[in-house]
Amino acid sequence: MEKKLSDAYDKMMERVHHLLDTAEQQALPTLQKNIEKAKQQAIELQEVTAEEAEKVAAYIERDLHEAANYLQQTGREFTSWLNFDLQMVEQRVLDLFAKVADKTRLELDRLSAQAHIYQTYHTGEISTIGTLVCDNCGNEIHFKKTGRIPPCGKCHHTSFKRLFPNT
Repeated sequence: MEKKLSDAYDKMMERVHHLLDTAEQQALPTLQKNIEKAKQQAIELQEVTAEEAEKVAAYIERDLHEAANYLQQTGREFTSWLNFDLQMVEQRVLDLFAKVADKTRLELDRLSAQAHIYQTYHTGEISTIGTLVCDNCGNEIHFKKTGRIPPCGKCHHTSFKRLFPNT
């Protein structure tokens, strides 16, 4: 099940990227519309159920909100948001996520207003590359590819925040 949702996350992110590329020549549709289109395509192709697609879409939106909010608040490069050695990251996932996050800059004002909704990550959810910190003990979990969030390896707590480098 975890591999299925992780793969669905990556495929839906690819679709969002493709939709954003296609839309750049026209008036760029909102990120939410593109995520919705990618979600519907995943359902139509029977890659995941409607319920699973809804979860994956929420995970993608959460991660893009976090990245966009970080970029807007710090003015730093996208790669600093990841906060670990990029050589260890699956290059395909990194490239894809970076492209979508970069295009998301067009919607930063809207995203930052909604970002507070997407700040907590929970065990069982799917997250993309980056570092999460346990809300309870501060232990770090490093994601080098898309995957399911496990309980904290140190205290078994189940909620996390994304780690941002010091600004």
